[in-house]
Amino acid sequence: MVAPASPTLPDLGSAENPVLAAGVLLWTGTPAEPRFLLLQNARHGTWSFAKGHLEAGENVLEGALREVAEETGICLSADALDNAFSDTSIYKPNDKGWKRVVYFLAQQPVEESALQVSEEHQSFAWLPEERAVEQLGFSDLRRTLIRAATRLATLAEV
Repeated sequence: MVAPASPTLPDLGSAENPVLAAGVLLWTGTPAEPRFLLLQNARHGTWSFAKGHLEAGENVLEGALREVAEETGICLSADALDNAFSDTSIYKPNDKGWKRVVYFLAQQPVEESALQVSEEHQSFAWLPEERAVEQLGFSDLRRTLIRAATRLATLAEV
């Protein structure tokens, strides 16, 4: 009897098997008037949220918490994330293959003074929704931000 062939995964970075990354939208202020943290990448100058590639063996939640700590100095636990919010973006940056990023939302505002931006970033800004949307250069990031602001607005109504 011949053993069945084991399934093989498509190449990492292919559309069928994108590189995984995760991040967290941090905010300060109030749920009714949040200001979101945007970070400007030092290599290519684009604005985004605290995020990065998963390390071997990490799940997206673990990776998101590690990346936000590494990039901002703000240490969160899984309990500090809004369990009713996540958003996923799948895109192809340049010719480097496909990437899938899962974003989470901080449940509570963070202290601006706790921020310690890593050397991966050349600048940062705490911006209200409208200005943050204008600053973000990619439609998927704008959508994620708008969804997060909408979620916070619903919490402000409670």
